[in-house]
Amino acid sequence: MSAPPPPASMTQLTREERHARLILEVLLGQPTWTTLETVDWNLLARLGQRHAVLVRVADRLAALGVQAPRRFVAAADAERRRACRALEVLRHVQATCERHHIPWMVPKALQRLPDVGDDLDLLVFAPSAAADRLMLEGLPATGGRPTLVDRVAGSCVYTIAGVGGPDLTVDIHHGRVGSAGQHAAFPRTLERNGRAAVLDRTPFSVPSPEDQLVLQGLEKVAGRRSFHLCDMVQTIAILRGPPIDWDYVLATARAHGGWDGLSCYLHYVDEAHLRLVGWELLPAWPRRALRLQGWGHARLREAGFRFPALRVTSRLHGRQLGRALRAGDWDAVLHLSLWPIAVLGTRLGRRRRAPGVAHAVPHEARGLAGAPVP
Repeated sequence: MSAPPPPASMTQLTREERHARLILEVLLGQPTWTTLETVDWNLLARLGQRHAVLVRVADRLAALGVQAPRRFVAAADAERRRACRALEVLRHVQATCERHHIPWMVPKALQRLPDVGDDLDLLVFAPSAAADRLMLEGLPATGGRPTLVDRVAGSCVYTIAGVGGPDLTVDIHHGRVGSAGQHAAFPRTLERNGRAAVLDRTPFSVPSPEDQLVLQGLEKVAGRRSFHLCDMVQTIAILRGPPIDWDYVLATARAHGGWDGLSCYLHYVDEAHLRLVGWELLPAWPRRALRLQGWGHARLREAGFRFPALRVTSRLHGRQLGRALRAGDWDAVLHLSLWPIAVLGTRLGRRRRAPGVAHAVPHEARGLAGAPVP
């Protein structure tokens, strides 16, 4: 790869982008003291919290000897308490799953800790929610009534009440991944290639780095309208880590209908890395092999990297539907066909129950909740 170009001038970046660059410098390199002197701590706290990197940024700044304002430290401490609660729940679920012989995986949370994000995603290698009761036994869990979107995606959302601390949202996926639950075969690959990660003396199953990249391609753009700095940081860490078997990544993505999603997501991350850090992230081989053009651009906002969601999801779901029809994969055809109806039905149902009130939409539907359904 050619030598990296000089970083873009700070004056060319928006306020959010300048602080996102600082976050990346803090987490992945050494921040410049000039940048630290001009930081808007309130904006940095909001970005860190919404992008699920706040605790890591606060810890790294403290290690560098930076004296952050009390308000910033307090916000990080609140997120740290959520992370402690999340780890307690994960250890409890690990114990119950071991006792009841339930195979499961933590697909994302361990890579984010000590940050958590909006919810805690769990993947159980079973086709129904029957195992949820056993997984969550002994926990003060409520919910589990799936919306139409949840039913199509094969997931259930629960709230774990905090005991003197914050509540936690747990989203359990049942043998499926993807916004519409259209990928039923890939979880078996995740299970087969899963690796042990030990946290606080407790072993958990997590995806291999290669499978993690494929999973990001399957889940980070289709059915959504944004991704976050925590996702980008995780992708950068994978690509900067031990050498990736790109032949496996590309072959697996193609085999499971994730080629276009991986191309789209890595294009956005690569473009953001070039803008914020100053040089391209992807190696030459996947850059040549993937279809990186034609996806538009992802623009950083406080809430996330926003991209043309309707166009992207229509394109990705359309190609996956065509692939499923050609392969006779009627399960995927059914889920992809039902998903837009479920998104619309879930939203209309919430409006009917409480007219004029804004409602939270399950994360599978958030991407297009405010836009026409493809």
